[in-house]
Amino acid sequence: MNIYLVPHNWARHVAVGLVVGGAGLLAWWSFLGVTLVMGPSLFELGLLWTHGAEGWLLLSWAATVIGGASVAAEMGLRRAPPLKRIGLPILGALASFLFAQLCMGMASCIMGLVVSEMMAPLREDGSLVTLRYTLALWMGAGMASALGPLAVRRFAGWTTHVGAGLICGSLAAAVWHWTSYYFFHDLYLSGALAMLTWGVLHGLFAWPIPSELYAGWVRVLSDRRFGYRVPVDSPGAPSSERFVGHFPRGLDLFLPVEDGIAELHVSFVKGHDGRYTVRGLSQWPTTVHRFLESIDLRYDPRHPSPLETELSSGDTVTLSDSVHSTLVEFVMLPKEER
Repeated sequence: MNIYLVPHNWARHVAVGLVVGGAGLLAWWSFLGVTLVMGPSLFELGLLWTHGAEGWLLLSWAATVIGGASVAAEMGLRRAPPLKRIGLPILGALASFLFAQLCMGMASCIMGLVVSEMMAPLREDGSLVTLRYTLALWMGAGMASALGPLAVRRFAGWTTHVGAGLICGSLAAAVWHWTSYYFFHDLYLSGALAMLTWGVLHGLFAWPIPSELYAGWVRVLSDRRFGYRVPVDSPGAPSSERFVGHFPRGLDLFLPVEDGIAELHVSFVKGHDGRYTVRGLSQWPTTVHRFLESIDLRYDPRHPSPLETELSSGDTVTLSDSVHSTLVEFVMLPKEER
């Protein structure tokens, strides 16, 4: 994945999900290909697995591929060095496989203790499309696909990973059961859709692209200095503030007074919590525009501090002296953008 191709909007929340969902489909397709294409040859050699083990192997393989794909997507977005970009996804996939054996083994043991001897043949029959005996296996495999990347990420965000594992395993099982029994009546297509659901949900909830990979910029949209921009972030500092005005010294973004700019008009701030805000420092008209919202930030001398509002990528600020005006925009760009 390339961070330059993912804008800081709704797309960054679904980009990883689409990539990992594609990995889930590839896991299903590769397992199906080995079973159908290489199956006869493996059967002659006595190496083909039993029919009852197909479900176990498919879930283990899917957890392995999805876990490795999640780590690979992160390494690509972080521009990791080649050794990490190759080694960590392999490590995450291996950890997901081992966790799959552990989680699914525990689920199978629990089901063996709960299910009576009379119903045991039904539990062991892999051809039954029912969640009564397989939901625990799906949940265990989904949890394993999240625990593998979690181990590589040094247990950062463990609550989201655990929750994502339970969600993607459970909903993938529900999609598999519902589509095969009520919709497609085809276990091949229902398996593909289940793997797609599993991967997409894993990417949506376990590790979507975080805001920490982006940095805030102020860009001029008016004609005189169109396209000129300055970064809000300060290298090596957790917080920073950039001032905009026409005062000749010490300003981060100088704009001429002829364009309706006060000596000290506004400032753009990045706080310790990583949020961006804009402060109105002048009594001249200062308006923030966003979808269905307009905010007046003119400084009120009766207040002890200036007004401020939180910023999102794409918000625009109009600076004016009631005659001339300048339009600036706040945008979030990848941190590597310079």
